[in-house]
Amino acid sequence: MKLTNLFSHIKSDSNAQIKQSKENPSTAPASPKQAEAKVTDRVELSTGSLDVQKIKEVLTETPDIRTEKVQALKEQIEQGTYSVDSRKVADKMLISLLSDNI
Repeated sequence: MKLTNLFSHIKSDSNAQIKQSKENPSTAPASPKQAEAKVTDRVELSTGSLDVQKIKEVLTETPDIRTEKVQALKEQIEQGTYSVDSRKVADKMLISLLSDNI
């Protein structure tokens, strides 16, 4: 399937701006260059996307490994004082399993 010349009727933004100014002479710029200079792009971000950007910044600043925590756990394991509460582990496993099925 050939798609050439499918959108030949669509004009660019600068042409549209010039065309508008020709239709309304009271707001017409003195030259096409001035018409192009007045055309500006603008982006408005929603608050949700701004929040996502802030979260990304915080995550990039947060280290992947908390070395203090790892060192403390290593010391507890070496000393034999590290203990695991099997009930808490089982509870978290069940919660994870149930939340995956919902």
